[in-house]
Amino acid sequence: MNDQQRVLEFVMAAGEVLLKNGAEVSRTQQTMEIMAKSLGVDSFHGYVLTNGLFASMGTDYGQPAQIRSVPASEVHLGRVEAVNALSRKIAQGHVTLDEAYEELERIKKMPYAPSRDQILACGAGSACFALMFGGIWQDGLIALAVGLGLQVFLLWMGRWGLNKLFTKFLGAAFVALATMLLFLTGFGQNMDKSIIGALMPLVPGMALTLGIRDLIMADFLSGTIRLLDALLTAACIACGVGLVLGLATMIPGVNV
Repeated sequence: MNDQQRVLEFVMAAGEVLLKNGAEVSRTQQTMEIMAKSLGVDSFHGYVLTNGLFASMGTDYGQPAQIRSVPASEVHLGRVEAVNALSRKIAQGHVTLDEAYEELERIKKMPYAPSRDQILACGAGSACFALMFGGIWQDGLIALAVGLGLQVFLLWMGRWGLNKLFTKFLGAAFVALATMLLFLTGFGQNMDKSIIGALMPLVPGMALTLGIRDLIMADFLSGTIRLLDALLTAACIACGVGLVLGLATMIPGVNV
């Protein structure tokens, strides 16, 4: 493998890490271009979509080129920050290509937050949102309990590798069902506030934010894809809650 091919391989791998872990399209493309230029490649041509990377080096026939499919994955902004820091070191000339490869491999292996922390964060966030939307403290406690259970449910579902939209649908149904069961005990006053609070961890805020950012940066195709992803996710959440509440209204004695 010659130097140009090694640089292209590294730049594509770095772009894949960025895109897979939540970086916006424009940032990914800009970082790839900076890395390539800093590593001695004068003619680098890259094109980034929400789920794909396209790049070539040089203008002559037979120059190295690559295409990579980047499937959707869980967001890990720590990896994005680490790649950005590595890019700055490369631009300053503090890192060789071999050292950059080693650092990138370390970044790829950065773990996600422990399951315990994810569960606690989901529960606390759900409770805070329930209170913020006007619920009383009892509603917040119910949202806390449901949020804790939701993250446990999502972690369990993640082991099966199910489609993201189906997972969101089941997660929303779990929230509605668990909240209703807890309210049947007579504890709590505003079921809607508890449900909304516990649903917030499922809301596609990242996809919506990045979609708007991509549109602002004139990446219309990527922005449209991300916004469509956000809309489909929101629709699945609504369907999951609506199905459970709709079935509950058919049960005599249950007041939703």
